[in-house]
Amino acid sequence: MTEKFEKMIEYQALDMELRKINREYNKLPEKKKLDVARNKFVEATNKLDANSAEAETLGAEVEKIYADYKNLMASFNEIEKKYNSAESDEEKAGYLSRFESLRSKIESCKGKIDDRIERIKRLTHDCKQQLALKKTVKEEYDKLKVKLEAFREKTSPDRKRIEDKLKELEPQIDGAILTTYKRFKSDGIAPVFVPVVGDDEKSYSCICGMQLSQTNKSELKNRSVSQCETCRRLVYLK
Repeated sequence: MTEKFEKMIEYQALDMELRKINREYNKLPEKKKLDVARNKFVEATNKLDANSAEAETLGAEVEKIYADYKNLMASFNEIEKKYNSAESDEEKAGYLSRFESLRSKIESCKGKIDDRIERIKRLTHDCKQQLALKKTVKEEYDKLKVKLEAFREKTSPDRKRIEDKLKELEPQIDGAILTTYKRFKSDGIAPVFVPVVGDDEKSYSCICGMQLSQTNKSELKNRSVSQCETCRRLVYLK
């Protein structure tokens, strides 16, 4: 094993230690509750934004419908004047169908306005509920965050020690090996590098429990490292 590869193994051990601290943090009941509270807060915010946008659209529709309503009422009043000034029943009868048409359109406008106002009222009520929920969730979130910060402070010395040592080791590791390590780690493989199990080539296997293939054994003999065909970890000779 080369000195640079030894540094890689040391780096991995520290990285796994840091991973353990992070895993303990993420397993805390408060952390799970914090994530739930955060999601509720985001959902309430998104709903408020959606309600606000919908209310704005409905408000614009009310303005347009009301403008149509005023035009219809103006036409209705104008025809009503003509109707009242008509000199014969026959002339008055000519305005009746127009009265009915305008009345129907006016009632339709009133119905549309009432419908949109009712929808705006419901949205307003829902917004009040979402604002109350946001306030409650924010208070819970702040309390949980204080508790989690206490854990962070407790583990801060170890975390800093590990992070500082990792930064110190990085320049001492072969760039290609470190890149490979980070790539495998991002794929969820941990640990990436593992020592071969077994006392002789015939019994060589990986820590996953599977015996290495003859190809793996040949690679180990020639390159001192090979990828397990089962778990994809990189097996190395001590």
